[in-house]
Amino acid sequence: MSEREEKREVKVINVPKKKRPLATPSYIIRGVMIACFIICILLLSSPFLSAKLYITENLEITPSLSEAYRTPATQEAVDNAEKELQKALDSLEKIETKEESEQSVEEQSTVGLDSANYKWSYTVPEGVEIKSLAELIEKARSTNRREYTSDSVAILNKSLLKAQKILCASVLLEQSVVQMAMGGAIGESIGNVKNLGGAISHSFFAFLLGGVPLVCFITLCFDKKSHVKHIICMIGAIACLVVIFAVLYPYTGIGAVASVILYILICVLNLASIYAKQQEDYIIKHPEKEPEFTEKHPHFVKALINYKAFVKYAAEPDVKTKRKKKK
Repeated sequence: MSEREEKREVKVINVPKKKRPLATPSYIIRGVMIACFIICILLLSSPFLSAKLYITENLEITPSLSEAYRTPATQEAVDNAEKELQKALDSLEKIETKEESEQSVEEQSTVGLDSANYKWSYTVPEGVEIKSLAELIEKARSTNRREYTSDSVAILNKSLLKAQKILCASVLLEQSVVQMAMGGAIGESIGNVKNLGGAISHSFFAFLLGGVPLVCFITLCFDKKSHVKHIICMIGAIACLVVIFAVLYPYTGIGAVASVILYILICVLNLASIYAKQQEDYIIKHPEKEPEFTEKHPHFVKALINYKAFVKYAAEPDVKTKRKKKK
């Protein structure tokens, strides 16, 4: 062969892997707390408030079953209620001027609970036909009351409550924190709710339940060394627990129950994190006790190993450079 084959030597250079710090107890606990706050934020879209409401003899709404209207309906009473409700729907008067429209919106209380999930149920004797009345009730609930005058809407609301009372209606209301923040609390949607209005507060508490875990999550992500995160997380968890028990209890949904468990867990983890951080800072300041800690508390020694491998090691070249300059 006229052409020579050139052999190329390939040199393999072993690049040392970058060392990673050991996972200390405080680091692990901090990660678990971050996961807990993420779950708390995700739970904001699940039912936080859950209440079963009934209609009383005086057309009031109550969560107490003992005060609910429980007289069995007759077919005649159902037919009369249907006629009255149909008449109220036909008598609705549309708003003509802009001023009347603004005034009507301020005065009316929305019966359609757009800011909540609700499930209606009726209790009637066997043989009583209620299909037509139930469809009419659904039509009355879905009516846009902002388009009509407050007087005609008041008549419609009263007829609607009468029809629901005849059917011994009950409604299961469920509302998440997101719904409270966007559409107001259930108490605001219904109006004056006996025995329930004091338990349901303004949507301000919804923003509090949503904002506190977000602030704690951000603090944990950026604060890795100081004890500030412990103070903020403890105050935030206790504040959320107070809001849930003082404002929502006993009308707590599955989201509120799960959040209570998580916030209690966060408080326990927070105390454990404070203890772990103190022990890790202590062993770093007293390296002579490394053998003792290695025997009794080996997990805390990881902080000292990280300090020697990264912090102290990074400072040593600067010290050597200064010594060379002096020479």
